[in-house]
Amino acid sequence: YAIGEKNTMKTIRKIKIGIGLVLSVVIALFFHYNLPRTAVVQISGTDIKRVDETKEIKEEQAETDEQKKIEHHTEDIRHINSVSRKEKPMVFRNYDTGWGWPPYFKFNSADLTAEAQAFSIDQSKPWVLVKYYGWRSTMFTMYPNVLNMKQVDRDYSHIPYFNIVFIILVIALALFIRMKFNKLVARVRDRKKMKREET
Repeated sequence: YAIGEKNTMKTIRKIKIGIGLVLSVVIALFFHYNLPRTAVVQISGTDIKRVDETKEIKEEQAETDEQKKIEHHTEDIRHINSVSRKEKPMVFRNYDTGWGWPPYFKFNSADLTAEAQAFSIDQSKPWVLVKYYGWRSTMFTMYPNVLNMKQVDRDYSHIPYFNIVFIILVIALALFIRMKFNKLVARVRDRKKMKREET
């Protein structure tokens, strides 16, 4: 019985470790996608692509029997093309986040396009610090979204103070919650132990 109980405890411990690792990876990916990052690049140009999307209309939402079951929606998507210090092409998407997620409250995508166009035609070929979030994936046609831009020196090195402070606060909050949870578990165990002793 003791051996079986030990094996059960080991299995439970392994499951807890596995769940903890999976959650850690998910949280790390979530923060990596949503937290702002920077890149020093030269802006090579901008473009606007028109994308047609189709959306199926449910029968109960159709106003008349003759209404089409497919609704067409056209959207203009802005892109900013650039080259990094390692001569690697970097393409960013430029769209407003508005009041949605992530909460950057970006409403100036048109102004950023104008700034990017000015940088691209500047004869001095300035280096630009681009702040963005998101991932670039050619397979899934994903582009990081530009948040802001400013001219910097080629050797400029950015220190992400916001990310450092934010992650420290998140870790501190997680440790605080864990401490409170452990205290709660300890209290429940003590109460159960006291009830057993009383009986």
